[in-house]
Amino acid sequence: MEAALSNPEKIKIPVFKNRNFLFLLISALFSAPGYYVYLIGAEWLMLSISDNRFFFGMLFFAAAIPRLLLLTTGGLIADRFNKRTILFLSDISRVILIVILLGFIWSDSITAWYLLILAALFGISDAFSYPALNSMTPMLLEEEQLQRGNSFMQMTTQVSPILGPALGGTFIALLGFKGVFLIAAIMLLIASIAVLFIRLKEEKNEVEKPSPWSDLKEGLAYARKNELVVSVVIMAFFLNFFFSGPLAIGLPIMVKDIFQSDAVGLATVQTSMGIGALIGAIILATITLKKPGVTVIVGLITLGVLYTITGLSYHLYVTAGLVAAMTLTTQFVNIPLITVLQQSTEKKMLGRMMSFFMTVSTGLVPVSFVVTSILIAVGVSIQTIIVCSGMVITLISIYMFRNKKLLRFTLSKEGVSR
Repeated sequence: MEAALSNPEKIKIPVFKNRNFLFLLISALFSAPGYYVYLIGAEWLMLSISDNRFFFGMLFFAAAIPRLLLLTTGGLIADRFNKRTILFLSDISRVILIVILLGFIWSDSITAWYLLILAALFGISDAFSYPALNSMTPMLLEEEQLQRGNSFMQMTTQVSPILGPALGGTFIALLGFKGVFLIAAIMLLIASIAVLFIRLKEEKNEVEKPSPWSDLKEGLAYARKNELVVSVVIMAFFLNFFFSGPLAIGLPIMVKDIFQSDAVGLATVQTSMGIGALIGAIILATITLKKPGVTVIVGLITLGVLYTITGLSYHLYVTAGLVAAMTLTTQFVNIPLITVLQQSTEKKMLGRMMSFFMTVSTGLVPVSFVVTSILIAVGVSIQTIIVCSGMVITLISIYMFRNKKLLRFTLSKEGVSR
């Protein structure tokens, strides 16, 4: 178990004068955009080498399955080992994978199957980096700084859908796939180096650590006691099914097949996602939500309506605007939920709780990718899928007004008031 190298006066250190937190931000500033540069390159490469859109859907499924299966393991490891080391290994392994991909492209031997294998390996990396990253933030900041700190982390990571697709689309157009993947590898290399400057130390603990199985059982028992988290996870479990697959698979297909655009068009839509998310994170970094539970539910309803309208769009720039509005709204859902989870969880349990939240809430995401791919393969238009999904999300969100615990929760310096 680690603790930041700081003295009891750490509470006096402002967020932007916290050296360790700054290096974490810098790492995220390069890691997340680097990943998105790779992602837009992989998406467009798959669309270019295969006309079978089922393979394109499987690109997301291949990443989601190992991520889902290994997130719990990733949480256990994050609670037992050095989080800085985990983040470093995650980023450097991605660099190696992209270098191998460049070798296949250079030899003109790339196939759809290799892209699927690469996606699966990236999914494994995600399963270990996500719990480590999200459980490290509250170790570097005090509880009253968490909403602001999480907002800055979101701003940093959400630069990725702005900078990443913009760079990705531009370099695909100017330098081809070799250029876009080389940029991605360099950015991830810088991220891995920045992580090494974070100074963490292990707490001396003379008590023998329990087995991983005991840790897992303890984590699950701990999660079940938090009724608020359980209710939110169940909600996310179903919402992600209707949102993740149609959106991730649908936007690139709409750009290429319906809007008849190119990689720059895809970059435009995906960049708009980052712009909306960045604006939302900036807003939440400057305000304190008085009724975050109400904000979450209203945000979900708004998201469902915008999602439905997106499915009716036939214009690239209208879609980009709608997507920007959706991701802005998403921040008013995600940041308060992550913050309440962090504040209501003991630090020694953070890795397991973050992985539990991610694992259960995204449990149906791989199924969403498969169902969406199958529907497209049998002739259902992606726009019809998005419209129907948006309507279901709206109805589920309205039903959440019955969740009194979510409506009542508030964030405070001492923790969570319910």
